[in-house]
Amino acid sequence: MSTEPLAGSVSRVDCVASFARGGRAKISLYRHLSPLSINAIMRILPVDSRVNVQPGMRCLFTPLKVGVEKSRASFVRGDVALLASGGLICVFVQEAKSDHPLNPLGKVDEGLELFEGMKPGDSVRLSLSEPPTTGQT
Repeated sequence: MSTEPLAGSVSRVDCVASFARGGRAKISLYRHLSPLSINAIMRILPVDSRVNVQPGMRCLFTPLKVGVEKSRASFVRGDVALLASGGLICVFVQEAKSDHPLNPLGKVDEGLELFEGMKPGDSVRLSLSEPPTTGQT
């Protein structure tokens, strides 16, 4: 029996964004960036969401209710953050500054181009990555 955490790391949580139009993106969330926000996200996963397209970012609607935590306003391409006031998970497709504080969550590791190609109202499912199979039962 393995004692390794399902996500592969104590700090990192591996997630997958599956797009209704096809394709999957890999996202890494880091607990040390915003531990309360990450724990809240893990409790609601998997979550199906519609996208809101904003200049420089794509926002996913969620039922999250958390406060501002270790917030910042400047983000680079590939960053993932939470707009606590609206429960929106934001994926930055270019460098941007926000008028509102956002809780940093992590990075898009693969598939950022899928977020760039999203249109308003597109559907995406955010879920935990499947743990690696060991072939043992």
